[in-house]
Amino acid sequence: MTRRILTALAAITLVLLAFGSPYSAQEHQVGARSQESSRAMDVAETEQFRSELIAAYTESEALIKFLASYDFIRHSVAMEDFEAVCLRLETERLQIERMSAQDLTLQAKNLPESKLLRQIIEVSRNTRTDARFLDVVQKAQRFSQANAIAKGTPTDKRANSRGAVSAPAYIPPICNHDDPSNYPSGTDLAISNGVAIGLHALADALPGLLGFFVGVPNPVKIALVVAAYAVDQVTNALAAVAADAVYCESTRLYIEDNLVNDDGYTAILITNDFYLTFMLKVVRSALTKATNTGIPTNCGSTRLTEALTYFNGSDVFNGANGADRVSAYNKLRAAYQNIGASSCVQ
Repeated sequence: MTRRILTALAAITLVLLAFGSPYSAQEHQVGARSQESSRAMDVAETEQFRSELIAAYTESEALIKFLASYDFIRHSVAMEDFEAVCLRLETERLQIERMSAQDLTLQAKNLPESKLLRQIIEVSRNTRTDARFLDVVQKAQRFSQANAIAKGTPTDKRANSRGAVSAPAYIPPICNHDDPSNYPSGTDLAISNGVAIGLHALADALPGLLGFFVGVPNPVKIALVVAAYAVDQVTNALAAVAADAVYCESTRLYIEDNLVNDDGYTAILITNDFYLTFMLKVVRSALTKATNTGIPTNCGSTRLTEALTYFNGSDVFNGANGADRVSAYNKLRAAYQNIGASSCVQ
């Protein structure tokens, strides 16, 4: 009995070994392939992460250089150290490119996640390629150039145009008399402000200490902070020009009303150099527009030429006395009233 039992057990064992061994070997092979596939996937993910990280550094540097290409931004306080920021981005980007996959994997916990990296890439790229924002920055550049020419020198008092005309430290605004409507719109300000808010929010989402060693300042965050405050400068510049535009337009309308209707307020026009200068520019611009559009100006140009004898090359009154002020005012008023008149207004 015992011998028969042992014989049966031996037969069963042989059957199990015969059928079990192939399956065990197959499972071992599948497990090995699965582990090998997992290792390959880790390497692929690491290289994808490296690519995103390099792109984030590259786009951040490109954004800083794009903003620095505009003079009025490059000379702003926000961009004082932009070259050092770009150098830091380039240096660390090269380290990332040369780092082994194993070292990069070890450092991944100290670096932004892929989702945040993609946001950095997208926001940085869109900021420097968005057609609407480009138009706003170019407009701000043109205004800054026009103001620089009008101010003459950086120390000119007219650099800050605010205050009441009667104030001792009154500083006249910079006005575009030839095209009064050429000023920043509310849409321009909204676009610039929206871009700045986006950059600030993205910079705030990044930790301040990152990089290859714990405690090293994150250069991408620094770049985004610089870019955000640089775009703030664009918004501030546009807002200042828009504020000047409101003042310039209200003053122009006031003067034009007095050029047509003698309502008793002419005293302020003939006793203040700012108003006389403004009046001269308004009249000159009005005559030019009338001539260009075929509106008769009669002897308006003659009256303007006569008025110019009381002003210097900067359009500032240089007459000898109060009588000359009255004469200059009357010549300018006559020049303006000749626009569209039926005959010469003396």
